[in-house]
Amino acid sequence: MLEKIKSIFNKKSKPTEAPKKYLSCEYVQHGFNVDYEDIKMCCFNCHEGGGRQILIDNYKGEMIDWNKFFKEKRKMRELNKQGIILERCKGCFFLKEREWDDEDYINYMVFNHWTQCNCKCKYCFTNEQSDYFNQRKNYNMYPVIKKLADMGKIRGGGEIGFGGGEPALLPEFEPMVNMLLDCGCDNIRVHSSGVKYSQAIERGVSEGKLTVVVSTDSGTPETYENIKRVNHFNKVWENLAKYAQAQTDNKYKVKTKYIIYPGYNDNKEEIDKFFEYTVNAGIRSVVLDLEGGWYEQNKYNVPDYLYELLDYAEQKTKEYDMKNVEFYDRASHMRIHKEEYKKLRENAQANQQNS
Repeated sequence: MLEKIKSIFNKKSKPTEAPKKYLSCEYVQHGFNVDYEDIKMCCFNCHEGGGRQILIDNYKGEMIDWNKFFKEKRKMRELNKQGIILERCKGCFFLKEREWDDEDYINYMVFNHWTQCNCKCKYCFTNEQSDYFNQRKNYNMYPVIKKLADMGKIRGGGEIGFGGGEPALLPEFEPMVNMLLDCGCDNIRVHSSGVKYSQAIERGVSEGKLTVVVSTDSGTPETYENIKRVNHFNKVWENLAKYAQAQTDNKYKVKTKYIIYPGYNDNKEEIDKFFEYTVNAGIRSVVLDLEGGWYEQNKYNVPDYLYELLDYAEQKTKEYDMKNVEFYDRASHMRIHKEEYKKLRENAQANQQNS
């Protein structure tokens, strides 16, 4: 476990008195990401270092020695105190300089350890190895996390995320969410297809401690079915409306998500209808993004109309008085680097003309 990190630590560091403030992040300090074949530090991968530092390789749900795990966390913390940043963490937007505590607990967790879903989205990463992902078995994280909870090492104040796969299909999902809520976790985020209704999601929404994000990517049944390759458009919007009814105290915990997917839903008409359905379902919070695989291949050459379409979607959030608007990784990256990438394209075109 963490052999490379141990090597760095042994060669470059001795425990020393740390400055009050140093560069680190919540996942280095108190978090992890449970993936389908290992346990990683986090799930971020849009920065220079590439992220997703592996903590436990080839993991299949075995019981974790949490005391040993926290010992390794303390070693990583010591590296950060001395100004040493792991290669895979370099350039990450999540790094910040601040005072960090030295306690052993977890309040940042991401669960991505299954791939089964009730949609068949064309952009899903499992499409490239569909036979493998269709045959692989899930492992059960509930006993592992319950042990951590029984040790009193789970705290609120961070963020718990469920990705997947479809969380509501996991047999352990309902008891896991209820346990985390009972442990005081007050910021749980579930990315769901919305096809299967979940009582645990409803409970978390009603308590103002859980946010559910449903990516419909459409405003018409035809586009929904073209992207998702299932016929659940009406059911999803019905479930979204039920979740929205559970919201209390002006806490906007139900979000619809629109992933702009070039060639499928990249037009204003579809976006208009998406917002109409969102408002009619009683939802006032949205997430906007660009399809990840397409963006990674084309981020240096994004056509102007996609920037304009993202601006158009943002304008619609203002027209409908949305109370909360989020731009996920690709959309944020695209907006931040717009001018930089534009200059790169112009220089490349100029060089081409001169050659």
